[in-house]
Amino acid sequence: MLNKVIKFAPYSRPKLARFMAALGNQMENAMNNKLITTLLIFATTFGAISAKAETYSANHEKVKVLFQSNEEKTAKDAVWTARDIFKVGVINDGTSRDGYASYVCQALYDYGFKGSKVWVQVIDIIQLTRNNKWVKLGQAHCQ
Repeated sequence: MLNKVIKFAPYSRPKLARFMAALGNQMENAMNNKLITTLLIFATTFGAISAKAETYSANHEKVKVLFQSNEEKTAKDAVWTARDIFKVGVINDGTSRDGYASYVCQALYDYGFKGSKVWVQVIDIIQLTRNNKWVKLGQAHCQ
């Protein structure tokens, strides 16, 4: 999840283990503690999101995948939190994202959601990942 924001180093576990061993025990312990803490924070945050996220239909999944892909440059992640609530995570640039939420409605219509009354919420992805807060930057009620 959030595959566009969180990118781990492209090291395999054996390579990472060799790298850590080279740093020495003191540095290894410090880095392991930091890595474990970071992973626990992410696991707690994203575990809660995953527990809420469900796949409702093939079209729900298709539109979610679209907004998680590189095809949508503004979106950093997306999740359905209910059959009719679609949340799209973006980087907060200080502007209202109501217009972007309306754009998301147009994309939803292309996937057969016209008349479904989906509530699109554009959220601050940084606040979600750092503080586990769903800060809404914009919204639209699709018709």
